[in-house]
Amino acid sequence: MKFPPLTSAVFIKRDNRFTASVRLEGGTPTAAHVPTTGRLTGALVPGCRVWLEHVNNPKRKTPYTLLLTELEGGGLCSVNAITANRLFKEVVSHQQLTAFPYEKIESEVPHGRSRLDFRLSQNGTICWVEAKSVTFVEDGIGRFPDAPTARGRRHLETLAKLAANGDKASVVFIAQRGDAECFSPYEAIDPEFAETLRQVHQAGVAVRAYRCDVSLDEIRIAAEIPVMLTQSK
Repeated sequence: MKFPPLTSAVFIKRDNRFTASVRLEGGTPTAAHVPTTGRLTGALVPGCRVWLEHVNNPKRKTPYTLLLTELEGGGLCSVNAITANRLFKEVVSHQQLTAFPYEKIESEVPHGRSRLDFRLSQNGTICWVEAKSVTFVEDGIGRFPDAPTARGRRHLETLAKLAANGDKASVVFIAQRGDAECFSPYEAIDPEFAETLRQVHQAGVAVRAYRCDVSLDEIRIAAEIPVMLTQSK
């Protein structure tokens, strides 16, 4: 997935959940939209370099959208949560993930009280998928969520019900950075999500994780990484 032309800046502070103060290369302060509800712990640090997409829309309160951050240990992190969905759809449509060999892809499909990211199908087989963006990595372990998510738990429970009814169901965690060597739920942040993930996995929901290669030009899914669901001591 290619990025649009990007503008370099320095991150100053996060004013609220969706807005950040940044300083452009020439020293001009401006505001940028933060396209995620997560905390971006470790990925968005005051003083770090960031890259922005300029949005020419007079109705917008912010002239830029924050897309990439430079990590303290080197490398880049994509912080747009919806990018995880776009990446997953892209690789499935090109038959690049052996775990998801489906020809038909439907996005944002309603089911009960939930709206699930994808319904994949082929030859009468249906697979429901939730894609989650991972931006926090610690000691090589990608973790989700970085903020409590009741909505995320509800999605997992919906997947379990679909699996119980005979459909296939998967939750896919996509680390939008290159230093994730494996994935594990973030027990300390949301123990209920972690326990729900273990329960739905036992109920037949597949759990998969992937890491990405990220540059200033593009982001792409690079490799599948191991998933560790056992509760840490």
